[in-house]
Amino acid sequence: MEETVLTIIILENTEHTGLEDTLRSILAQTYSSYKIYYLTHSKDLCIGTDSEKLPPYEILSPEGSVTRSQLYNYALSKIHTPYVLFMEERDTLAPAFIEKAIAGFEAPHFTDDETSPAADISICVGKAYCRNPVVSPKSVEHILSKKYIRKMKIEPLDQDFTPSSGDEPQPEPDSANLLPVRYTYVRDVFSRPDGILITMDGCIIKTEAAKSVGFKDSLTMEEEADFILRFLLKYKSYYAVPGAKYYYYAPRANEVLYHQNAHFDAWYETSMEQFIFPLLDDARKMYGSIPIFLQNYCMFYMNCRFMSNQDNRDKKILLGDRLDTYLSLVTRLFQNIDDEQLLNQSRLPYVTTNPEIRCMYLRIKYGVENVRYDYIPVNSDDPKVMEIGGRDLEMRFGDHLISQLSAHRISINIMNYIDGDLWIDGSLISIFQYGDIRFFATFNGQDYPITDTTAYSQTKYFGVPGYRRLPFFLKFHLDSGKKLQRITFYAKFKGEKFPMKMTFANHWAKLSKSPRYSYWRFNKYLCHHANNGISIKRATTFNVLKRELQLQLQLFHKKDKSPWKFRMLYWLTRPYFRKKRIWLMLDKLYKGGDSAEYLYRYSGKQDDGITKYYLINKNTSDYKKLRRDGFRPLVNGSLFHKLVFVNADILLITNSHLFPFNGYTKETSKYIRGLCNFGSMCLQHGLSVQKCAIAQRRIIDNTMMYFLGSKYEYENLSRHAYGYQGFDMLKLTGIGRYDGLVNQDKKQILISPTWRMYNALPVTTSEGEQRGYNPEFKHTTYFHIYNTLINNEKLIETARKYGYKIKYLLHPIISSQVEDFTPNPELEVIPSVGDLSYEEILTQSSLMVTDYSGVQFDFAYMRKPVVYFHPEDLPPHYEDGVFFYDTMGFGEICRRLDQLVDTLCEYMASGCEMKEMYRLRADDFFAHNDHHNCERIYKEIYNYQKMIDRDKLRPSMSPKGE
Repeated sequence: MEETVLTIIILENTEHTGLEDTLRSILAQTYSSYKIYYLTHSKDLCIGTDSEKLPPYEILSPEGSVTRSQLYNYALSKIHTPYVLFMEERDTLAPAFIEKAIAGFEAPHFTDDETSPAADISICVGKAYCRNPVVSPKSVEHILSKKYIRKMKIEPLDQDFTPSSGDEPQPEPDSANLLPVRYTYVRDVFSRPDGILITMDGCIIKTEAAKSVGFKDSLTMEEEADFILRFLLKYKSYYAVPGAKYYYYAPRANEVLYHQNAHFDAWYETSMEQFIFPLLDDARKMYGSIPIFLQNYCMFYMNCRFMSNQDNRDKKILLGDRLDTYLSLVTRLFQNIDDEQLLNQSRLPYVTTNPEIRCMYLRIKYGVENVRYDYIPVNSDDPKVMEIGGRDLEMRFGDHLISQLSAHRISINIMNYIDGDLWIDGSLISIFQYGDIRFFATFNGQDYPITDTTAYSQTKYFGVPGYRRLPFFLKFHLDSGKKLQRITFYAKFKGEKFPMKMTFANHWAKLSKSPRYSYWRFNKYLCHHANNGISIKRATTFNVLKRELQLQLQLFHKKDKSPWKFRMLYWLTRPYFRKKRIWLMLDKLYKGGDSAEYLYRYSGKQDDGITKYYLINKNTSDYKKLRRDGFRPLVNGSLFHKLVFVNADILLITNSHLFPFNGYTKETSKYIRGLCNFGSMCLQHGLSVQKCAIAQRRIIDNTMMYFLGSKYEYENLSRHAYGYQGFDMLKLTGIGRYDGLVNQDKKQILISPTWRMYNALPVTTSEGEQRGYNPEFKHTTYFHIYNTLINNEKLIETARKYGYKIKYLLHPIISSQVEDFTPNPELEVIPSVGDLSYEEILTQSSLMVTDYSGVQFDFAYMRKPVVYFHPEDLPPHYEDGVFFYDTMGFGEICRRLDQLVDTLCEYMASGCEMKEMYRLRADDFFAHNDHHNCERIYKEIYNYQKMIDRDKLRPSMSPKGE
């Protein structure tokens, strides 16, 4: 009987799902000399597979409770084949993966410069792809695989081998006619330390070599990374077979939007203390210093953790003293890393090249007071620098280049024409401010210093500012008598001027460098980018037509003809839209019932010559209801929607990020930005009393008016961080949807917590679509806390005793998780999408339980009792701003489940009346206590429309709407 060559170890995943997929991919291999073990903690586990159609496997399960590392070591002790392949349940192999990899062990090995034979190699690596529909509908190649697993020649065994002289890529063979591997390329990580490995999944390893390294029993996380790095410390090299493709399901550490370990405590301090520092200590003992490849891994390791906790991705795990402790560990780690690697002087693609982050790393390593930079003017032979004078300014830390001034741009974020003035909001990188460097704009020959507005522009890590850009605001009065007016930018250092290039990266920038003939037509002017500046000309029929034809010709020659077709349609329909005054209103596109719909219904009854549209998905119940009520809502995604959008005067929204809600990315908006002569107005979904500048500052959506329900909102948004100071944009009108809040109590308890950014899947399609199902959600603290609450026996029994129903309303962002919650006949779990009426559920409820949700204000507006649930294990994703729950909240604050249940039972026993102290707080908080909010909002918008008409050279409106 032929000896078995390979043992395949399949490690269980937490869901015990996907084994059949893994086994099918093994069965499809052309290589059959293998044995399969399924490695699990449970001997009693029953995996349902069709044994007649899938390869046989044995279950390996050691006695007692063991770590994952101990599981691996147990499996290694059972293996007697020459080779071992580690997989995780749900991972799959491409056809012929095993054949290609095993054949490679027998082929001659050459170093990756193709010049010399390599030593005997003990590990084979193929290409690695993430195949997970939550991450992407298509398989995505891992960055390390893409950059460092090179293509190679495949030759028949009877051919002689002649190494190629260059590094050109070689074609892979046709998969239907595979030939044996003749030779392979080897990467020695000591001589070529850039091509690191981060896991052993999908690697075929010589069994004896694997046993000689083994797994570190004490590790509870990152066992695979520890193993493969120790393997490389000992054996130094691996060989690559690019034709062998491995598809993994669980996102890896650098896939930061989806990597699950980032949600666990052990991934932070414990990982550093049990995994990284012992590994570095052992490496130093072996070689006298830490090898460069291991330093590169450490930077990859830290980069993943910082990126996983950037801004809204902060997992809220490292807070207060614990964050200080963690950063002290990061400092200790960085002190083991050479500055060459810390600052990524090799520009490795898996470590940050962002100079602001690299400066942050230096501050962590050396302390803020010990970091000093040198700024050195130099001559440059870079053609792009030569275009603007040939002089550059380098920023250095010792011998290491941090950045060059020519690498950065003045970012134009917003341009508006307001009552004869051109408004520009922009930003620039801050690191050059450490030196005596100043920035200026030049308009019509006059210099204007660029000053920091101090508006929010921070990038945070673990909730703490890491760095910020410098935001600025400029206002130029345009002279209609001039044929040409110009805006340029420059930096000044020690008397020398350095011209600055600019970029138009934002939707609201009106312009784009690509397509080249992008332009903005407004009032009497034509504006475009030219000669490293912004040119503003008097618009004539000839120059507008010329520019448009140049742009259309450029778009016509693109492979994708849709931008060209849309601009053609825009001009064909322009006579229809030209004189229309258009207000476009939208809430969540998959759900109406918010302030935009209320305003739409109110304003639609006004005979004012303004055309109003309400945008919503056609497949929603709210769309059908509006049609039944005699309205004609605009269908999201329709061609008419796209035309209304670019012809609108005002967009009225309840949620931020207006362009994405209307189906545009920054890549696609560049074709229509110059057609868009509108600003937005915020109708609000939840009140702005927390620190929410990251989402609600003026420049996010080019906000021209912001409608408020409380003086405390006004106080909060008047802070510099939001960018509204100096503008008459904050209006105390009340909130539109409050017009529908008339008490219709039907004895029900409403549990309605907000979501957590760190528990929901990111937006992968459109902002207007409901978020997808997150399979890891039911493992979160959030789920555990609320699932326990809604199944509390005392709460349910008390509700039954006093005749109350209990409803748990899921936030729209996590409504896809409704099936995760444990069913309970005494309680209804309701997704806040579909047929749900916000107005109905709020007005019919007697008491609300929430944590930080904005619907608390809806409830308090009706003077109904609110009870807050603030468990310490579930921090909010926004910080307190001007609303403090202990002194301003509308009800009791409970931090423990039993305390909450007792409070709710007391309220039900006494009839769910709001207590007097909380009623007085509500009276103080709200600016209005009536149902005329939409009327006040409408009047403000109508008056603003008059200025828009002047700017668009229209005749004055009739006074009907006043």
